[in-house]
Amino acid sequence: MANQFSVISPSYCAPYALNLQINTEKGVTYDINGNPVFYVKDALFTLHDRRVLYDNQGNSIVTLYKKNMTLHGRCQVFKGKSNDSSELLFSVKRSSMIQYSVMKLDVFLANNRNENVCDFRVNFCRDKSSCIVYASESPTIVATINGGLNVLVYPYVDYAFIVALLMIVNEMKDYYDELMDVALGVTFAALGNIN
Repeated sequence: MANQFSVISPSYCAPYALNLQINTEKGVTYDINGNPVFYVKDALFTLHDRRVLYDNQGNSIVTLYKKNMTLHGRCQVFKGKSNDSSELLFSVKRSSMIQYSVMKLDVFLANNRNENVCDFRVNFCRDKSSCIVYASESPTIVATINGGLNVLVYPYVDYAFIVALLMIVNEMKDYYDELMDVALGVTFAALGNIN
């Protein structure tokens, strides 16, 4: 058996490659036959944006908390509907504050308290809407997304983890796009005042 990458639950680790489609506007993930597998339900606004990922039976899988006040845009993911630190599964942050065409994210599992080396890393190519998820700093690919919707999860990789991670990537991409628009607007305004 190949290495198993279980983060949320081993029950989400299939022994074969799994094709999924994510509709980020609806917050729904479908299998290859178009059947819903997961969905995201927005909660009421809180200090930290909160999203809950449910399975197709309505069971809460994880809760995603996006901390807007951090420089690296950290997001934390907890079991079920919890936000208790003992239920933390993993956290995600941008690898650097300034990024251009490729957004790079570091993923740290809850037991990686030092965060010296990431447990997974994500490279999102903005112009192609493609994404690659790697195991740690290795060249081992655990999932890919192409065209912004089509996801390929490799064998023995926790597909609920990948879906939660890609929901975070989408949120961070939108936040980053807004920041870039503001930065461009400030730059053009400053350049306009030079004359």
